[in-house]
Amino acid sequence: MGRSGLPARFSYFVSQYIIHSGIHPGNRSCLYCFILLLTTPLPCTSQDMDLNQYYRYPLAIAAAYQPLSGIGNSRLLDFQINEVTGEIRLPLPGHPVFQPFIKAGVLDFSFLMEPDYTGLDWTHRHVYGALGFGISHRFSRDFELGFDLFAGASQSLFTRLESAILDASDDYGQLNLVSGSAGSFSINPSYNFSIAVKPSVRYLLGLGPLDSYDGFSYGLGLQAAYRFGQDPDRASAAIRALRFGDISMPPVFAAMRSYYAQQPITSFEIENVEKFEVEDVVVEFFQEGFMDSPTTLAHFERLAKGERQGIDLKATFSEAVFSTQGVTPLNGELIVSYTARGRSAEQRRSLSYELYDRNALTWSDDRKVAAFITPADGSVRNYASFILLSHREVKNPYISDKLQFAMQAYNALAELGILYQIDPTSPFTMVQENAVSVDSISFPRETLVRLTGDCDDLTVLYNTILESSGIATAFVTVPGHIYSAVNTGIPSRSFASVHPDRNMLVEIDGEIWVLVEITLIGKGSFEEAWSTGIGQYREYESKPASRGFYITSEAHRIFRPVALRETDLGLQYGDKDAMVSRFRQDLASLSRATLQTALKEAETRNSARYWNKYGITAAKYGFTQEAIRGFEQAQALDPKDFNAKLNLGSTYFLDKKYQAARDAFLRTLEMMDNTDDTKKSTRFTVLLNLSRTYYALENYSEARDFLSSAERINPEEARQYSFLAGTAEDSSARASDASAAQSILFFED
Repeated sequence: MGRSGLPARFSYFVSQYIIHSGIHPGNRSCLYCFILLLTTPLPCTSQDMDLNQYYRYPLAIAAAYQPLSGIGNSRLLDFQINEVTGEIRLPLPGHPVFQPFIKAGVLDFSFLMEPDYTGLDWTHRHVYGALGFGISHRFSRDFELGFDLFAGASQSLFTRLESAILDASDDYGQLNLVSGSAGSFSINPSYNFSIAVKPSVRYLLGLGPLDSYDGFSYGLGLQAAYRFGQDPDRASAAIRALRFGDISMPPVFAAMRSYYAQQPITSFEIENVEKFEVEDVVVEFFQEGFMDSPTTLAHFERLAKGERQGIDLKATFSEAVFSTQGVTPLNGELIVSYTARGRSAEQRRSLSYELYDRNALTWSDDRKVAAFITPADGSVRNYASFILLSHREVKNPYISDKLQFAMQAYNALAELGILYQIDPTSPFTMVQENAVSVDSISFPRETLVRLTGDCDDLTVLYNTILESSGIATAFVTVPGHIYSAVNTGIPSRSFASVHPDRNMLVEIDGEIWVLVEITLIGKGSFEEAWSTGIGQYREYESKPASRGFYITSEAHRIFRPVALRETDLGLQYGDKDAMVSRFRQDLASLSRATLQTALKEAETRNSARYWNKYGITAAKYGFTQEAIRGFEQAQALDPKDFNAKLNLGSTYFLDKKYQAARDAFLRTLEMMDNTDDTKKSTRFTVLLNLSRTYYALENYSEARDFLSSAERINPEEARQYSFLAGTAEDSSARASDASAAQSILFFED
C-alpha cells in the first residue's frame, strides 16, 4: 500500500520558510533532506500486530552528521561546530523497543574569527566515546520515533595554537565529559536501511584549565543506519519454527462421521525447532469439500524451544461425506498458526488418505456396527408402527410385551420375504477377524428394499425396528458371526415368566435378555432362533473373550447412528393376516415348548411349589386344563398350600367360570383366616381377584367392598383397578382404566 507523502505545495512553503528564517546553513541542509525523504512515496504496512517485534533486528550500525550551535556561552558563537559519529546499536531481544548503544564521534570546532590579540587560533577537535540507551517505537512499517540519552568522555586537541607562551612543538588538549540527548524521526526505505532526522542537545564539561567551551549546544542531524537481519515480509523469511512428526492417516469411513468428531482418527506431534518460544499456537484440520470450517485440534499458549506436543486428529465432517460412492482419494491439510517473536506465522502440512462411502466399515471395534442401527429413520419407524398395530388384538397379557413384539417383528420380516444371504464380496466370517478388511453393511432401509442381507445387515435391521419402538437391544458377536439380543424388561427374579429354563436366558444388570439368531428368519420359528442364539452364546461359556455382548444404547454413545434424510421408499409391508397367523403359530409353539419344560421340572421335583409353577405357566399360555391339573396336583401334595387354591380360582376366571372362581377365592381367604399367615401381598391378591370376579358377576357392591379392603393393604397398586369401584353404567367410561390394568392375578411363592 503506497504512501503519498506531503503535498508539493506544503513542501514549497516550508522550504521558503527555512531560507528566510536565519537557520544555520548546516541545519538547513538537514531539513531539506528530511523534507525530501518525507515527500518520497514509500511502501508501508499497517497491521494489527506488534510492529516492533515483527520488524526487530539484532544489530544496527549507523553514521551521522550534524552541525551544532552553542547556547548561552557566547564564546561558542565564534565557532562553526560539526559532528560526525558512528554508532553500534543492540536492541534487547525480548523488548526491541529498548536499545542500548555505543557510539564514537568527532566534534570539530572551527574558529571563525581572526586570531586574537595573542595571535592564537583556537580551532580544536574533540574525539569522544560514549555509552547510551535509546527507546524507539515503530508506529508503521516505514516510520519510527525515538529518544536517546548518552554520556561519555572526550579528548580535545588544539592543533593551531602558535604562541611564545606555548611550546609550538606540542598539541595542547584536555579531557572532557560529554553527554547528550536526541530525538529521532526515522524513515525506513527498506527493512535493512533507515534514515533518521535527529534533533539533539550536547553538553561539554572540561576537566582541565580551559573552561571557555563548557556548555550546551544544539543541532539537527541526519543519520543513516544499516540494520542486520532478514526482512520478514520477504518470501524467504517465512517462519518455519515448527516441525511435524510422522503422520499416518488411516482410511476414513463416512458412517463414522459422528465418531470422528469426538474420537481421534490418528495422532501426531509438533516440535518447536527454533531457539525461542512460540506463542498462541492453534492447530486445525481442514478438508475442502467435506467440511464447513476447519476443525480445531489444539491450542497452546506457548511452546518452549525444543518442546514437543502430541495432538489427536479429530474431524468434523459435513453431510457431504454421505454423497460419495466407493473409495474417494482426498488431500486434507493440517494448519498451524502461531506467533513467533511478535510475528504471525502459519505452516501447513498436506495429508493424503481415502474416504470410504457410508456403507463401508472395518471391524477393528465390534461396536462400530451401532452406527448403522438407526432408530430415528422414519421409514423404519413407520414399518415398526405397522407391525405393532397389526398385532394389538392378539397380545397375551401375561407375556412380556417386549418379547412379544420381538416375535412379531421376526415374523413380520419373514412374511415380507427377507432372507439371509452371505455377502459374496466380503462375508462376515472373513472380515470380522481382520481389523483392516473393509466390510459393506446395509442400512435398515436399504435391507427393507433389497430383502436380503448378511448376518450384520439382518442384525442391524432387526435391532433398528425394536429400538424404534422403545425396546432395548444388543448385538452378540462370536467368531465369524453377529446376531441380536432383546431386553424383555423382566427382572431376573421373575425369569420364569419369560421361560422356566433359566439357561435359555441371559441376565444383564438384573434384567432378562433373549438372544435371537436372526439369520433363521424365513427358515425357522422364533423359538428355533431363540434356542440357536442362546446355544451359540453358551458354546463360548468357557472362552468369554471370544464372544461379545454389546448393548446398542451404550455403543451409540461412542458410535452415534448415522442421520439419514427422510424419504419415501415405497415399501410394501406384507400381508397383515399372514403376518398375524405366523405370530400365533410361533406363540403357540413357544408356549408348548415352554410348558413342556415346566412339566418336566414339576415331574422331576414333584413338589407343590413346582406343580404350582407349572399350573401358572399353563394358565398364562391358555392351557386351562393343564393349569387345573397342575394346581390340583399341588393341593394334593400340600393341602394347606393356599397359593394353589388362589391360582386355581384365577384359572377358572380366565376360563370365564366366574362362580367357580369366586368360590375358590373365598375358600382361599377362609384358609388364610384360619392360619397365622401374615403375608399382605397374598391377601391383597386374593381381595383384588375377588373384586374382579364380583365385577364380572355384575355384583358391583361386593366388588367395591373387596377393592376397598385391598386398598387398605396397598393403596398405590389398588389405584390401577379403580374401575372396579364403578357400575355397569360406568363400565364404558372406565374401559381405558380396565384395559390399562393387569388381568387376573396369580401368585407364586
